[in-house]
Amino acid sequence: MAEKPVTFHSSCLRLAGVLRYPAGIKDPAPAVLMIHGSLEQDRDGNLLNRPDGRPVFKKNFFLEISKRLAREGFATFSWDRRGIGESEPPVFDGGYLQDAEDAMAAYRALSSLDLVDPERIAVMGQSAGVYTAGLLAKKENRPKAYILQGGLYRDYAKMMIFNYQRVVEYATKSPENLRWVEENDILGLVIGLNLQSLMERAMMGEVEHLFNYKGKTWRIRHDPICYLPEYSPKNQFKYIQKPVLVIHGACDLNVPVEDAFMIEQDLKEHGNKNVELVIIPDADHSFQQIAEPAELRLKERISLESFRRPYREEYFLAVVSFLKRWL
Repeated sequence: MAEKPVTFHSSCLRLAGVLRYPAGIKDPAPAVLMIHGSLEQDRDGNLLNRPDGRPVFKKNFFLEISKRLAREGFATFSWDRRGIGESEPPVFDGGYLQDAEDAMAAYRALSSLDLVDPERIAVMGQSAGVYTAGLLAKKENRPKAYILQGGLYRDYAKMMIFNYQRVVEYATKSPENLRWVEENDILGLVIGLNLQSLMERAMMGEVEHLFNYKGKTWRIRHDPICYLPEYSPKNQFKYIQKPVLVIHGACDLNVPVEDAFMIEQDLKEHGNKNVELVIIPDADHSFQQIAEPAELRLKERISLESFRRPYREEYFLAVVSFLKRWL
């Protein structure tokens, strides 16, 4: 696999990314634009730090995808989020609409590269990147296919409850559990304890929230746009009218696997005739092997130790198979 650093501009900011492609290619290659989720910040698909500043194990999700796809003749493009790595920081955090703007700029940059066939580009959205992909599809018709990974369909509030209520439930089982959660995901605990207030205020348009926990004040930014009916996750899939692979981990603890079936149904109801659904067994939100028993799986999800586990081979096989048929 070969690499080429690429810089491009979005809202007058210089963003930095990388094109990865099969070494020695002579003709422009089909390519995949990889859009971050909330657990991916840099071009390699890593979450860099916990809220308390402690580093997170590098799962290199996008890098691993790139390696597998390069072997099969595909290029990939990913970039550092604003303020991460070599990308310039934003003046303010514009939330999901800003992410969509950056994804559009990245798509145009990828389309302009000599090593890439602009007629054979697929968009891959991971987690929140699925939402971004829908916003992109609303304005850009050129992508030839979409891969929607671990995407949310139901109301954003239900996803928040699914993620943060269990943190509180686990913490309140015993003093030992509380201490463990405070050491491993205190921000998740603070959000969970104040979840109803956070969501109600977000629905009224508030972005910044201050909460106190044991003498410390936590400043939490929560983009309210997903609570607006026009921008709710379920209302974005109708814009995707190209071949789609909907793929989800069977044991996802970030977004319930049932959402994948809802996305499939919605795409078909809006006239998309080329929709494939693949559920990867024993896989989590990042398609990594789950832990057993269930309590260990939950603790690894809360602490992000799940990032150390291997990726499920079935995931890569499904993605490669889809791309070979549609690019």
